[in-house]
Amino acid sequence: MLDIHALEKDTLHDIMLQQLYSFNYIWMRFEIFIAMKAPDEYGSEEYYQLHEDFGAYQARRLARVLGTPGEGIGELTRFLKHSHWAAFEDIEVVDLTADSFTMRTLDCSVQRAAKKWGAQHYDCGKGGLRVRTGFFKGINPGAKVQRVFTPPEVGSEGIPANVSCEWLVSIE
Repeated sequence: MLDIHALEKDTLHDIMLQQLYSFNYIWMRFEIFIAMKAPDEYGSEEYYQLHEDFGAYQARRLARVLGTPGEGIGELTRFLKHSHWAAFEDIEVVDLTADSFTMRTLDCSVQRAAKKWGAQHYDCGKGGLRVRTGFFKGINPGAKVQRVFTPPEVGSEGIPANVSCEWLVSIE
């Protein structure tokens, strides 16, 4: 077992970051594999339910460290700041109202990887919505997530070009 107490903090950080990148890589590879080998299941409700389950599971695991979440919108952003999105991406949160914010991904690493592998873009619309829905509902059952735009779409006028996707998160 990895003796985390014997490691320097920077070394442990680097090890964990590399593990996160490994996780992200295999997730993408599994998606490609499922699309090729099980095309009838790829994109099915069961397939997208796995995305939602992952989001909810992540929220439950974070609650072990961050404590039981409170009720307000601030709890959603607090958990978001510790999520896999924050580990991999430059996330921008723009508060809109007392009960809503937008979540933007800047210069998405997954989109860059898709292009590196020869794709025009990574289709994250449906899966991204389900992962976020599971995550935020796992923190607050009244949370709602709406897709504003995802690739290949671009943001509306006034949205910086480096914004890869945008999501509206609210509590009803």
